[in-house]
Amino acid sequence: MSQTPEAPLITGPSQPPQPIPYTETPPSLVLEEGPNLPRLLGFAGLFLFILGSVAVIANRATETPRLISENMGFLGLAAGLVLMFYHAITDNDNEVRRLYGLFAVGLLFYALAISLIPGPIFSAGLTDKRIGYNLLPWGVGSAGMALLFLFPFLRHETEEGYRQIALLGVAGLGGVLAVGSVLAGTFTPAFLAGPGLALTLLGLGFLWLYLSQVDTTQGLGYTVAVGMGIFGGLLIAVSILLPTVQTLLYDGPTTLRLPSGELSLKAVVWRLVSGGLLATPAILAWLYRSSLWWKALASAFSIIGVGAVLISLFTRTIYSPPTPFLVPTGLILMGIGAIYLLFSLSYVSDSQFVALARRELAAYFLSPIGYLVLVAMVILQWAGYYLFVFQIVRLGQFGEVLSEPIVSDYYNLLMVFAVMVQVPALTMRLLAEERRTGTLEVLLTAPVNEWPVVLSKFLATWLFFLLTWLPSGLYLIALRTEIDSPFDYRPLLSFYVSLMAQGVAFIGMGLFFSSLTRNQVIAAVLTFVGMMFFLLCYIIRLQQSSTLLPSVLQVALGRLSFYHMWEESLAGRLPLRDALLFASLGIFWLFLCVKVLEARKWL
Repeated sequence: MSQTPEAPLITGPSQPPQPIPYTETPPSLVLEEGPNLPRLLGFAGLFLFILGSVAVIANRATETPRLISENMGFLGLAAGLVLMFYHAITDNDNEVRRLYGLFAVGLLFYALAISLIPGPIFSAGLTDKRIGYNLLPWGVGSAGMALLFLFPFLRHETEEGYRQIALLGVAGLGGVLAVGSVLAGTFTPAFLAGPGLALTLLGLGFLWLYLSQVDTTQGLGYTVAVGMGIFGGLLIAVSILLPTVQTLLYDGPTTLRLPSGELSLKAVVWRLVSGGLLATPAILAWLYRSSLWWKALASAFSIIGVGAVLISLFTRTIYSPPTPFLVPTGLILMGIGAIYLLFSLSYVSDSQFVALARRELAAYFLSPIGYLVLVAMVILQWAGYYLFVFQIVRLGQFGEVLSEPIVSDYYNLLMVFAVMVQVPALTMRLLAEERRTGTLEVLLTAPVNEWPVVLSKFLATWLFFLLTWLPSGLYLIALRTEIDSPFDYRPLLSFYVSLMAQGVAFIGMGLFFSSLTRNQVIAAVLTFVGMMFFLLCYIIRLQQSSTLLPSVLQVALGRLSFYHMWEESLAGRLPLRDALLFASLGIFWLFLCVKVLEARKWL
């Protein structure tokens, strides 16, 4: 039996000791410590946001210098938004969460209002009063901030009614932005190359936010994911078919004959090969397991393409030269379509390759290395953009006339050294870490062979590599909308095509070196040496008159100069031969990587 503890005694000068009755008391209440620091930072962020807004408006409303400059105002705006966003994702209180949701809605209404106001807001000297003048950067930037604040609201909201309304609004807004901007850009190519592209990517962000919060295996989530795939596939199909069909029907059978009137065997073979390439999507869709919507889309694409080839063999149906479409409209639509299609496949496809690629791509956003590389590239590209604008302003002050393309000097040696460090940082852990931890053997014992493993790692890293180069293009979009005389942006598209081909070689090489060792540092060093070799090829190309190497070897090594390919593409000349060379080299590296993994079976 448990004994009750004895109570203490009280003694006095005239009284005998009296026991104090013992009574049990409940435990004292402990108040739960609230999120004081996040809320303090949130209030500080709100103060900086308001102060920065007032400073920017005051500086733009009058030309009188203010105590807080416009640049300091923008800095306060950015710092305030960062602190508020940190508070939004850390505070789980219902009222706080909904306040930030209302703040996001307010930003959306502000973005809509500022985009519909014609002309500049405070610059009375400018005569351009068209609607949508302030779409970039104010409209798109405000909507992007709203997208960030909607994420913590949807993530923490427990009231199903509010959550469903917000989800439907996010999905509807994303669909309107994606489809509307593409339709507007189809009729106005200049709009597609600037605000249209930014709005399409913004719509993708809203659709991604919706899909990340719902079940994509059934219901509306699955429908939205499939719709994104159909939308992306249609954009790719139109971008390829429209210029191809117009050219085929315009050329007709006349280009199949020599000046002497005889049939050109080379032209006939090439025409038939093009028909076979156009029929490939339908063949692959029906041979392999594919969804019904993908089979229908691929079949329609192949029927239209092969039909145009067959008609062009016998008659000519278009007699006026077709207007240029592929550059830039076709390339932009093709890139947008590829992004939407990849997003859709990552949600609806159940193939091993897609699952592995999704896992590898997510690993970059779940590890510090991905964010470090992304932030470093954004800062370096901003520095390059600042130097580019500074050079333009300095030349303008001396009265020098800038010749097109002015983007030929956009990427300097700073970005050359950046890519030489970026590629080893992205590829060093791909297979070396898997071999060190032993997860590679576990992965390869599953019902999957070496090719899906290698290709999935390559595709995920290649996509992330291209993502890190996207900010430099967005900087130029903002510059093109701000200046009075827009510059020629089309060489930038050829640069990105060249970068895609070079990325195949760079990532393939890094993946191969990562497969040779268990040490990430060794893999990074080997890849860096390989990048140094590519830079050495540029130096060899500059020394074509040197007699140290045979002329044939000098020419061959000069073709591997990636910086020379940058110069050619930014000058408006797309070197397709060099692009195919880099792509072929990347395929060769991937083949070697697969053979290295297969060699474990020989031991």
